[in-house]
Formats: sequence, C-alpha cells, structure tokens
Amino acid sequence: MKNTKFSFNRAWLVLTALLMSAFVAVSFTSCKSDDDDDDLPSGVEYLSSDSLLIGTWKSSYGEIYEISTAELKNGGSWGDCYAGNNLAVRKLSASAGIIYIKYTRSIIYVSMDYSETAPDVGKWYAISYKNLTDDTVSISGAYKSGGATSTESLDEAVSEFTIENGYFETYSDCTRQ
Repeated sequence: MKNTKFSFNRAWLVLTALLMSAFVAVSFTSCKSDDDDDDLPSGVEYLSSDSLLIGTWKSSYGEIYEISTAELKNGGSWGDCYAGNNLAVRKLSASAGIIYIKYTRSIIYVSMDYSETAPDVGKWYAISYKNLTDDTVSISGAYKSGGATSTESLDEAVSEFTIENGYFETYSDCTRQ
C-alpha cells in the first residue's frame, strides 16, 4: 500500500511538473512584443524612432508630410489630405525606400474630398522616398493610371506598389521644416 501511495504522489508530481512546463512554454511563445517584426513581410520593418524620415517635410508645391513612428499625414495650405498609421518601411538603399501605411483618411473619388470614411480607409497604401539626407528627401505617393489605390493587406501592398510595376513616377523634392 505504501508503494501505491508513493507511486500516486510521484505520478501526480510528474504530471503537475509537465503541465506547468507546458503552460510556461506556451505563455512565452505566444507573447509578442510591439517591437517584434516577425509578422511583417520579408525585408519590411517598423519605422524606428531614430529614422531620418521622422519629421515635417515641405515641398516647393506646398505639400506637407508629417511623419512619426505612429502616423504619416499629408496635406498643405489647402487642408488635410491622406493619413495613415501602422508605418512600416522597406529600405531599398541607405537613402531610398518605401513607406507603407494603413489609411486612416483617404480620398473619396466621386467628390474628391478626403475623409475618415472613404472606401480606402483601413486598407494599405505606399509612399516612396529617395535622396534622403538630414535636410532633404524626394517623396512620391503610389499612383499609376488604372493602378490600385490601396490593397487589403500589407503583403499585397509590398507586392503591388513597386517602381517596377509603374508606380512612383513623379517625386516632390522636400525640405525638413
């Protein structure tokens, strides 16, 4: 009888230890920090706070781009245009790349007004940059005649909005404000 009790206690301890180990393992593997880029497409990373892109940029046309790690806003003296969050970047070189945003404000093409309820809101868009220095950058929103205005996913945006696909033909030269 003593051996049975000993075996039962030992089996209970082993089972408890295994369950606790499994719980700890699942807890650690299911946690994901905000800095974890594993969910991003290959070659894409979140915009870092030390990026030269961070700041307010103004073109000779009066366009204004406000870029932070949390949001990108585009507008000018005529008012607010498009905006987005979830900024991610694919660097093409040390001074060039593509910024991806999830629209929070976009254009309603029928009325040509910008709104938080436009059909593209909640979808992905891209902005190309090149010639980035401490004080200057050239910026181009993704556009081509007959092309997409947004995509459902970031993966689709990375695949669709490329220079090779005919987007980003016209750039605005901007200076840091």
